[in-house]
Amino acid sequence: MFWLIGCAQEGLEGWWVDVHGRVVDEAGAPLSGASVTLVTGEGAAVAQVRTNDEGSWRVPLYGTELDGNVLVGVISAEGKAEGRATWEVNLRSPETTTLRAGPGQTWYTTARRVSTVQLADDAAIGSVSGRVVDAVTGAPVAGAALSLQAGWNAPVGDAAVDSATSSSDGTFSFTGAPGMYTVTVAEGTEWGSARFPALLTGSGGTTTGMVAPPMEAAQLFAAVIWGSTPSDLDLHLSAPKRSGFSNGQYHLWAEEPVHPEDVPEEEQDAWMLRTDSDGYGPESLRVDALAERGDVRLSVFDNDNVSDATTEALSDSGAVLQLWFGEDIPRYWQVSPGEIATLWHPVTVDVQTAVPYVVEEYSFGEDPHDDDAF
Repeated sequence: MFWLIGCAQEGLEGWWVDVHGRVVDEAGAPLSGASVTLVTGEGAAVAQVRTNDEGSWRVPLYGTELDGNVLVGVISAEGKAEGRATWEVNLRSPETTTLRAGPGQTWYTTARRVSTVQLADDAAIGSVSGRVVDAVTGAPVAGAALSLQAGWNAPVGDAAVDSATSSSDGTFSFTGAPGMYTVTVAEGTEWGSARFPALLTGSGGTTTGMVAPPMEAAQLFAAVIWGSTPSDLDLHLSAPKRSGFSNGQYHLWAEEPVHPEDVPEEEQDAWMLRTDSDGYGPESLRVDALAERGDVRLSVFDNDNVSDATTEALSDSGAVLQLWFGEDIPRYWQVSPGEIATLWHPVTVDVQTAVPYVVEEYSFGEDPHDDDAF
């Protein structure tokens, strides 16, 4: 639970969390002076700030719970349709450092970056067209029942503002007030439920989402999809090796597509299911037998621009990472515009507690063969 700035009560133990994010327009350019109003998941007011010249905002909040923290942002700017975003701000003790300790009271400090919010230009009506594909085969999915919910990462169960069914080639379209929305795919007999973002704009936005086979409780499935460039984005996963094998991490990606490699196929429990080096994707992977594992790190790497120190190709790709984890709620993350980076690390999942820790890190210069970088 988050408290208002400066309202930490004496005797409580908790965390000062430096929450920060960005606001951009529908073309990905930073929006200066945008208003960001933060409330809790229950609707209690938390803070109001404005973005700087880089479109960034930052606010320190006091929290008393490590996980289960939900922040809702209501974002507005002149000439833009109002936006709404829901962020999970889960924390971990190893990430924190002691800020202050007093009689009966200990505070810690940490930082958490939340996903960038994109505001559409204000218009009489907005629209988006898109397609739904199978994350394993890349084939279009016909007959998927879709619902449109207002806001980025709209809470599960929010009322739908529109509905559609994908056509024979997997395509669909929505119209409505301009802004960011979440598309939810109803659970069907051939796939599990899925969620992905859609930006409705006056000129017509585009989006692509993926469906995956239904997951069992001990399975993790992840997939990434993107635009026509760069042609070769790679999905990476790093996780502890299972007991009975040497200590350390294993690294799963296009050039190391199975784990463990030195056992019969029926005993392997982590696989790249699909890779793609010609643009769009999807790239997908699956991991079984997660109960005894710790952290699972998911990353997306730009394999086309490894040596370009000024590249924003990954950032401009529109990449969306979708995650299915057993019976948990499907989740998604979208790459942020305006980042000079070849590696995007959006999330680490603690599979023992089923908690996703949103990291939203960007870096440059990593070697994709360096397991420690992932």
